[in-house]
Amino acid sequence: MRITRIDFEGREGYFAIAKRKRDAKQIEVEVLQPNHQASHWVNADDEDELFAMAAFLQELLDGYEGNMEEASCYYNALMSISDVGI
Repeated sequence: MRITRIDFEGREGYFAIAKRKRDAKQIEVEVLQPNHQASHWVNADDEDELFAMAAFLQELLDGYEGNMEEASCYYNALMSISDVGI
């Protein structure tokens, strides 16, 4: 089994979609906000980049700068489509 897409829902109107195609070296994270859309890419094998993206998603989607534990929830989800630990 492969997980290829994760949908995140934050506060009202804020979403993110993390997706990775087979054999891709990067994970695409599409951020959807009420008046803005953007895509970001992180290397699928870089723990630091993955955690930085997790912290970014936590702050953007939840609407406040959380602690390490809150960012870890997003990080753990991103890990399921990463190369880290494989």
